[in-house]
Parts: sequence; structure tokens; C-alpha cells
Amino acid sequence: MLQAHTAHALVAALLLAAPAAAENLLLIPDTSRDKIWAFSAYDGSLVSNNYIPNDGRMKQVIQVAQTPQGTILMADVGTDQNCSADDAVREYSRCGQYIRTLAGPSDGVCNPEGICMAYGKVWFIRLFDAAFETGTNGRNAIWSMNYDGTGLQEVCASSTFGKTWSLFPYNGGFLVGDIQDSNLEFAPLNCAASAPFYAFGQGGVSMQSPQQINKLADGTVVAQFFSGNAGIAFFSPTGELQGLYSTPTGRGVHPLGNGEILLSGGTQVQAYNLSTGQLRTIVNQVSPLASFRWIAPVTITPCPSDLDCSGTVDGADLGTLLGNFNGTGSGDINGDGVVNGSDLGVMLGNWGPCS
Repeated sequence: MLQAHTAHALVAALLLAAPAAAENLLLIPDTSRDKIWAFSAYDGSLVSNNYIPNDGRMKQVIQVAQTPQGTILMADVGTDQNCSADDAVREYSRCGQYIRTLAGPSDGVCNPEGICMAYGKVWFIRLFDAAFETGTNGRNAIWSMNYDGTGLQEVCASSTFGKTWSLFPYNGGFLVGDIQDSNLEFAPLNCAASAPFYAFGQGGVSMQSPQQINKLADGTVVAQFFSGNAGIAFFSPTGELQGLYSTPTGRGVHPLGNGEILLSGGTQVQAYNLSTGQLRTIVNQVSPLASFRWIAPVTITPCPSDLDCSGTVDGADLGTLLGNFNGTGSGDINGDGVVNGSDLGVMLGNWGPCS
């Protein structure tokens, strides 16, 4: 019987050591409650209304982005458009735990807006508001840094940027949203010059305050406009306006795996069906009031042996498990109610970076 029990425990440990299926999610900041919601990347269904809880640091997160290491970066403009200590690009673990602040006012970074991973680096917009700021760093610009926060630099501060807000990797450069001129502009990485991708009023439609920019599988560019003829605008790959769908949401836009488009803004998260023209409400959070911002894809790979959510199963996790050995709590990886040799076997089988 002892041998059979040991064999069963070994089999269970090996099964648990096998890589778990990754989960594709879309994360949306809620700036009324200062937390992050999670939705299915396939059909937009709600996964969690508190995926990353309010930890007291988040003040007005506009967008998040996931690094290749699996951590989540947040672009937070703070409580207002002043350059204050609240403005920051912060890093969180895949489990939503604060790790560190990578950039802020002391680095010349104020009001960081749209953020993304592209061309082997982190990119974000540094928004300047003339009503509050002066000095050499007082300008709208695209900034970059390495995934670990080193190499922070201003890359592009085109004179045509009126008041840049969003950015989206496109054709070796970026499409940026200019909320002052209500243009979508293309900025090459060398910042030689930016040129209108779509100029305000082109096509006879007066869309204003561009928000998130994205792209569909067929190459169609989509953008949310917050005011004027607000809604989702569709553009050819060269910037010709192809259509506009008016919607009460007006901030985030992202394609779903089922062919619909996920939209966010105000109290609502909705899905728009391109084939039928129907708008489906997923969430309308009015009590307590939500204010949804932009949508970002993340891939979460379960790694239960990574007890501290550092992204690596290492000595720190082993120390936690051994500290609770023969007891309960953190370290009970297989969920049988006790921290024991089976859990140790699973941890050793998953030693190293989570993948």
C-alpha cells in the first residue's frame, strides 16, 4: 500500500508539473475605482471586475501593456494634468502585485498616456499641458525604454504634435492620436517628420479627440473618437475614412477572437458585430460608477509554484514552502490542504522561469 500511495503521489506531482494552458485576457483600467478589470479576449465576457485591485498607487491609469517577461506595465497620468509624483509608469507582477516604478517626473516623464511593446522596447506618450508645465521637457513626445526600465529616452517630439494622447505601432513607426488637432498622425521612429494619416474633417465627418487606435486582421485601422461625431472610425491602411459607427462608448477599441470589436468608455464595455451592425452590452457599471479606459491584451500563464509571483520559481518560493511544511497556506500547490512532499515535487519540477 505504501508503494502504491507513493506512486500515486508521484503521478499527481508530474501531472501538476506539466505546463498549464495560457489564458488570453483583455485588461481595462477603471479610473473611477482605480483598479483593473479583465475580459475574455475571445468574446469579451467578464472574467473579473477586480483583476488588479486598488492598491493606493493607481490614480488614473489610461492603459496597461505586458512585457515579454509577463509583467504588466501601467501608464498613470495621476490625479490631474499637472506634473506631480502621481504620474508614473509602474510595473506589476502577472498576479497584480506592485513591483516598482520605472519612470516618473524625476526622469522628465509627466502624464504618461498610451503605452505599448514594439520594436524590442517599451513605448509611451509623454503628454505636455502648457497650462501647467514649463522648461525644456515641456513638450509632447514619444519616449522609450528597455523592458527592465533602463535606457529611458525621449525619441520623438515632432513639431506637428498638437497634444498627443495615444500611440499604436504601425508600419515601422507609430500612429498617434492628436486630441488638439483631432488628427491621426504617422510618426517614423527617426522622427524625421510626422504626417497626417487622417486629418480632421477629411471625408466630411468632424470626429474629435481620438482615443485608442488599433488594427483589425484585414489591415483596417480602427480608432475611437471621444467627441464631435464620436464613435468607432474605420480607415484603409493608407488613412482613407471608410466608415463611422456612433456609439456611447468612446475610449478603448480592440478586436475580439470571435470577430467582434470590444469597445470601452464611460460606464460601459460593449461588443460591436461587424457583420450585423449590432452592439452588445457586456458591462454597464453605474453603481459604483466606473470609468473605463483603453484595452490591452495580456497572456497569463498559470504558474502555481511561483508563490511570490516574481515570474520565476526560485529559492524565495522554496523558502516559503519549507516554512509552511506540514502546515497549510502558501505552498499547498496541489490544493490537498497540507504543504508536503507532493507540493515540493511539483515545485522542483517547475523550477526556473514560468513559461
